[in-house]
This record gives sequence, structure tokens and C-alpha cells, in this order.
Amino acid sequence: MEIKGSTKIAVVIGHPVKHSMSPVMHNRAFRHLGIDCCYIAIDVKPEGIEHFVKGLKYTNILGVNVTIPHKNAVIPYLDELSEEARVLKAVNTIKVTEEKLIGYNTDVYGFEKCLEGLDISSSSALLIGAGGAGKAVAYSLCRLNVKDLYITNRTEERAKELIRFLNDLFCREITFVPFDELDSLGVMDIIVNATPLGMEGIGKELRVPVSIIAKKTTAIDLVYNPPKTEFLKIAEAQGARTLNGIKMLVYQGSASFKIWTGIDPPVDIMEEAINEYL
Repeated sequence: MEIKGSTKIAVVIGHPVKHSMSPVMHNRAFRHLGIDCCYIAIDVKPEGIEHFVKGLKYTNILGVNVTIPHKNAVIPYLDELSEEARVLKAVNTIKVTEEKLIGYNTDVYGFEKCLEGLDISSSSALLIGAGGAGKAVAYSLCRLNVKDLYITNRTEERAKELIRFLNDLFCREITFVPFDELDSLGVMDIIVNATPLGMEGIGKELRVPVSIIAKKTTAIDLVYNPPKTEFLKIAEAQGARTLNGIKMLVYQGSASFKIWTGIDPPVDIMEEAINEYL
């Protein structure tokens, strides 16, 4: 990739951010389409986030992806929010123009793409994890009218806080289940791991009771490194369909790409780049 004076820039910000796979897939997409743009990761410390965001309008930065710990912190400095970003109070994509900064949440789109082909309204779902990623997953499942939703989390109060948020939005029943009581659920149609358990470097694996997994189950792990976690290995051994976090990463990234450029990105090329890197 040749970088010239006319080259536009897209970035991902976080703290830390050196682990991000976004530069890999976006640069491959820009190169494939012949777009004069490069994508880099910038480590922005929390105390610098206001200055960074406010200065975006005065640069040649095309767009920004936002990751931990800045997804909520950027919001006060944006001019406009998409519906998902406003409701979830989390932004992972910023479109930069000379007039305004617009915040989006494409995690919802990324997860919903992973659910394509499933009959959500007839499905039972178990969500493991009630943090930021879990909130986007739960919002998607409720928006798609999942039949039964169960949430488990290490801390009960955080799970119940998420349940209250969902009840206010969707006026529906959602059940908290302690992790050590998951075997009381019976077989689930969908199981989603929205925790870091199983991620390379974490040192702890997610192990769920095999009694809640069967051939009809779709097991989704938002972790993408390694591509096959212990959770997915267990699910696969029970005959379940499995999906790792690469799909969601690529789909949410593809939505960001289109927001910035107005061009449909080569999703298969982006996914290929991630798989090659891993």
C-alpha cells in the first residue's frame, strides 16, 4: 500500500489497542477496492479522549472505530447518534465530516448477521456475560423477538441491571440463571459467550454443562482468538453448529466501512485477511 499526501486515514482507538484486528481487515478491503485510504490503530489514554474526538473535524481522518474503554466516553463530544448508539449508550463507529461527528453502534448489526437463517422467534437463548458486548447481544435478541432469553453473569447484580434495561425497552420476561445452575435449563437453541473467557492470554476457559447443548444448538463465541475456544470444542462435540467471533468482527467492521465510504465492502476478503493473520 502506497501512502501519499492525498491518502485518507481511518483509525481504531482504544487503550490498549495493539491487539486489534481491525487494521488487518480494513487495509485489505481498501487495497482490494483501490481506495486511497489506510487504517491504523491509535492508543488514546482516557484523559485524552475529549481532545482527540473534538479535533477530528479538523483532520483528514475519514472515520473512527472505538473500542474499550472509550465506547461511552466519546458520546458527549459527538453531534449525532444512531438509534442503536443512543439506546445502548455505546459507540463503536464515528463518521467524520467537516460539519459534524456522527456516532453509530454496528455491533448490533454484526451480531444480527450471525443469526441469519435461525428462527429467533421460536428459539430459546442463553447469554453468558452482561457487559458491553452482552448488552448489544441481548438488545439484538430482544429486538428480533427471541422466544425465551436467559442471562447468566459472574456478578448477579450486573445481570439484573441488564435485565431491567431490557424490560424497560421491550416489556418482556427475561430470566437470570446463576452459572452453577445452568444444567437446570435443558437444551438451548442458542448459546452466546459474551465474556473474555477462552481468549488467548486470559488463562481461563468457559465450560458449560453439556446437558444444555445438542445438535439443534447454535453456539456463538464472541472470542475470535483462538478461532476455536474450549466452549466451541465442547459444543462441536455435541453436534452443535458453532460460530466464533470472527463473523461478528467482520460484519460490524463491514458496516463501519460502508458508513465511511458509502461502498459495500468485500466481506469475504476481510474475513480471509483475519483468518490468515490468526
